[in-house]
Amino acid sequence: MTTQLDNTYLCPNKQEAYLYVDLKSCAKGQRVPLNISVVFDRSGSMEGDRIYYGKKAIEYLIDQLQPDDIMSIVIYDHEAMVLHGAEPVKDKAALKRKLEHIHPRGATNLSAGLELGIAEVRSKYDRSKINRVLLFSDGHPNEGVTDPYILERIVSGYAQRDDVSVSTFGVGHEFNEYLMHDLAEAGAGNYYYIQQPTDIINDFGSEITTLMTVAAQSTKFTIQFPSDNFTVNKVYGYPYRVMDNKIYIDLKEVHPGETNGILIKFLVDMPPTAPVNFVTSLTYVSSIQQHKVFTIENTNTLTPSANNDDCTAHYDENVLDKMVYYSSHYLMESAVKDVENDNIPSAKKKLAQGKQIIATSPNSQSSPLLNSQYQAINDYETNLSTWHTK
Repeated sequence: MTTQLDNTYLCPNKQEAYLYVDLKSCAKGQRVPLNISVVFDRSGSMEGDRIYYGKKAIEYLIDQLQPDDIMSIVIYDHEAMVLHGAEPVKDKAALKRKLEHIHPRGATNLSAGLELGIAEVRSKYDRSKINRVLLFSDGHPNEGVTDPYILERIVSGYAQRDDVSVSTFGVGHEFNEYLMHDLAEAGAGNYYYIQQPTDIINDFGSEITTLMTVAAQSTKFTIQFPSDNFTVNKVYGYPYRVMDNKIYIDLKEVHPGETNGILIKFLVDMPPTAPVNFVTSLTYVSSIQQHKVFTIENTNTLTPSANNDDCTAHYDENVLDKMVYYSSHYLMESAVKDVENDNIPSAKKKLAQGKQIIATSPNSQSSPLLNSQYQAINDYETNLSTWHTK
């Protein structure tokens, strides 16, 4: 783990400070037992190939499981029911036969399916296992809880409080991509876009392969900051909680060779008159060292200075690049949501702002990361103009 401030000095009139946390896992991993619940949308909109290939994906999953894995299956339409309760996988053939009872019908009570799937995982919760819900849906809830914000809060609460994560599989051409993406982000899981029914098996296989090989579990960051002087404005990329002078970020599982970057933006409320510390603690359970618990701690010191030359000479270019990247990426994501809501003028404005942020960065020409991001925004902007004129 490495931690870097955007500048080791805080000079007059500077209103922001950034901390970047970079976590690179080891190349080795270990097969970890699973405790998973498949939550499957069988509403009327899932008829045809979606249901067929969904069943095939679950059959594939069953074939990969071992006797020490626990599995449950929840199906939902206007209501939710447990098709197979959480228990160790013993009779795979009998488990597959239960899939014959999945037929499309009714409305979409996504919240009921989620709650029931999470309850199944919680009923067999085991810290040494991967505890996760795999949600299949077109992401168009029309019964039960339908407010995206409330759904995200439900998922985030279980992820943070009960260590049960959620991965989502958006199915079909007209699914609600933003809801499915945001649920996975709030639930500390992964998100998959399944454009064609045949992709279900491939993406499901990717998720299961990823789940089965883990370098670390229960991975958590705690960042202690000088709250008398700073407030947390935003944490890019991960759900977080702020309590008093600490930020809590839960990564759950970390896989071999994986890199996780976290950028935290602080606002200066009252400039410090003496050096202040930002202390980052990482705690995790090693999957390759007999599930031992490890803690790593880094301290970054920010020193106030009346000399602007101190700031000019001590900027961290890596963090500056990340600041530009995350800021422009956030604007692009917001623009995409504007397009979904048919607010094209707002989307175009945000895309232009994102490009401007990159173009005015000192490293805009030399940074591959920023060049790639600029091109992505530019391509989307060009395509948007084409779509909008059709």
